[in-house]
Amino acid sequence: MGFFKKRILSKKRKKAIDEFRKNAVRALEELKRDSKDSLSRQIYSKMIHNVEHTTIKFFPRRSLRETIFGGGGRIFASVVKGEHVNQIKIYQKGNQMFVVKSDFINLPAGHVFNKDRLTIDGIFTLSHEYAHFPKPALVGFAKANAMSYDQAEELFADMLSAKLAVKLGYPKDKILNHFSGRGIVYGRVPFRAFILKAIGK
Repeated sequence: MGFFKKRILSKKRKKAIDEFRKNAVRALEELKRDSKDSLSRQIYSKMIHNVEHTTIKFFPRRSLRETIFGGGGRIFASVVKGEHVNQIKIYQKGNQMFVVKSDFINLPAGHVFNKDRLTIDGIFTLSHEYAHFPKPALVGFAKANAMSYDQAEELFADMLSAKLAVKLGYPKDKILNHFSGRGIVYGRVPFRAFILKAIGK
């Protein structure tokens, strides 16, 4: 903490995060209750668990990573605004082996906060990262929609964050605006159609 001039997570910022988490759990409980199938209820339960238990690590910048690359005579930029990390480390001491699992979310504070308040884009990013967890039936979903497992995982995280945003009361047009340009991640997959379906538009 002493390395930075100011603490990244002030008391007001912590209060804003705690308030968001409380509202998110309430909204997800409603989505779970209104679900018509056990698979959806299971998915919402896992997301609720993430919101309640996953540690968030903040960094003093506006993005975690930025990459510029070229292809086909064009230049592209990739910006990472958040990441959900699952790590397994194996330690050996003598004849004994220890497995340590860690699960946390990395976020850039400059993207998530405007002074002491959460930004709309920050809320959507945090919701997306909370929506990353092992999902049942994801392999079948990926195959049925001709996409890779990683694309299916990203798409589900986008759809779940969009559903949560609607339940939290955000206007559908603002949600669609947040996802504009994100379709490049999915190639030929009709990303916008999935998001429209998720927000009920």
